[in-house]
Amino acid sequence: MPSLPVYDMKKEKVGSVELSDAVFAAEVRPHLLNDAVRAQIAWRHENKTANSLTRSEVQASGKKIFRQKGTGQARHGDIKAPIFVGGGKAHGPRPRRVVHKMNKKAMRGALISVLSLNQKQDRLFIVDKLELKKTSTKDAGACLKHFGLDKALVITTAEGDLEKNFVHSVRNVTGVKCLRPEGINVFDVLKFRNLIISKNAAKKITERLSHV
Repeated sequence: MPSLPVYDMKKEKVGSVELSDAVFAAEVRPHLLNDAVRAQIAWRHENKTANSLTRSEVQASGKKIFRQKGTGQARHGDIKAPIFVGGGKAHGPRPRRVVHKMNKKAMRGALISVLSLNQKQDRLFIVDKLELKKTSTKDAGACLKHFGLDKALVITTAEGDLEKNFVHSVRNVTGVKCLRPEGINVFDVLKFRNLIISKNAAKKITERLSHV
C-alpha cells in the first residue's frame, strides 16, 4: 500500500495514511482515460436539440421576388434564401446524437487509472480536514497558496457545518472546482491536474472503487 503524508490546510504534515494499491497505485491505462473523456464529452452533447430552419423548412412564399433581368439588382430566387431577413439558416445548429458507450467496469478502471496517475506524479494531496469556522473565500484561497497551486480539484464529503463552510467558500476561488466523492470523474481530474482530497473522502473513494 502506498503511504502518503496527511497535511493540514497550511500544508504542515500531521500524519500519514495508507491507501489501497488497487485504487491509488494501479497500472495506468491511457486507453481507458481516452475512452472515459470521450464518453463524458459525448454525454454533454446527448440532449442538444437546437434546430435552425433551412430554406426548405422556412414558411414563406416560393415565388421569385422579381424578374431575372432588367432591374439592376442581383439575381434572386425566393425570399427564403439565407441572405434575407427571415430566410433559412445556411449552416445553423441541427440536432445530433453523439454516442460513445462505456460500461461501468471500464469507467471504474479509468477512475482508478487517473487516481494512480496523480499519485505517481505527486499531484495528489491528502488533507486531514477541509474545514472553516465561517464562510471565507480568502481563507479557502489561502489553502491553495500554501500548497503552491493555482488550480485544483477539491474532493470533500461536506458532511459537517465546518466542511460546508469550506465548500461554500472554495466555490468562489478562481481555478478551483469542488466535488463530493461520488462526483469524482476522469475529465475533471485530468483538467485540473492537481487533486486535493480530504481524508474521509479518500476512504469513501476507496470503498466505492474497491467494490467490484
